[in-house]
Amino acid sequence: MKTCSYCGAEYADDATTCPVDHTSLDQPDPPKPVLPASEGLRYEFPELSELDKQKDFVTLVSCANLPEADLIVSTLRAAGIEAFMPDESIMQIMPNTFGYVRVQVAPKDYDAAKNLLSEL
Repeated sequence: MKTCSYCGAEYADDATTCPVDHTSLDQPDPPKPVLPASEGLRYEFPELSELDKQKDFVTLVSCANLPEADLIVSTLRAAGIEAFMPDESIMQIMPNTFGYVRVQVAPKDYDAAKNLLSEL
């Protein structure tokens, strides 16, 4: 099964694009957070393609759990960057269903959000 990195929907292995949001299903999975022992959380931020820049929201980071994602969303909102977790409801009902919680922002705010998280 292939999973859409944008909406999380699953499709057969022979599918190439998500019919919901037209995201390529041949892209690698979203980056996972890396937790070095002495440095705190560090994230790998994917580069946005031209197609990504046309979407309403893009995934900034994927977190290991809901509290971590909520902390990031709160930090971004405090800085005036609108952010949300599309996986929040499902993770509240069925924790660890996907194994990660996406934090998404508008493409226009992506660089500012990335810089803010990199500085923390």
